[in-house]
Amino acid sequence: MMETELLLAANKCGQCLTTPNRIVPSQRASEIIRDCMRNDVHFQCHKGSAAGLNVYCRGVHEVRPSQAYRFALACRIPIREVDPDSLPAHRDADGGAA
Repeated sequence: MMETELLLAANKCGQCLTTPNRIVPSQRASEIIRDCMRNDVHFQCHKGSAAGLNVYCRGVHEVRPSQAYRFALACRIPIREVDPDSLPAHRDADGGAA
């Protein structure tokens, strides 16, 4: 049985939404962050997504931890930090490198 855990980027990736090197325009980044704050949700790191993982973005987390993060803390769900820049570039549906 797989243990439930929350994955959080250990640091901001090289293209983090909250850095000048983001992969979306500044205005769109501001909209995304505002929507995350308004809806009390996390933003999924695109490098985690490319690796087939649900990794919470460190940059947005530092602005305000999401409800899911606070719930994990309260329920003692393990929170594992992963280095987003060391994740594989892409995983197929079976979890193998594509």
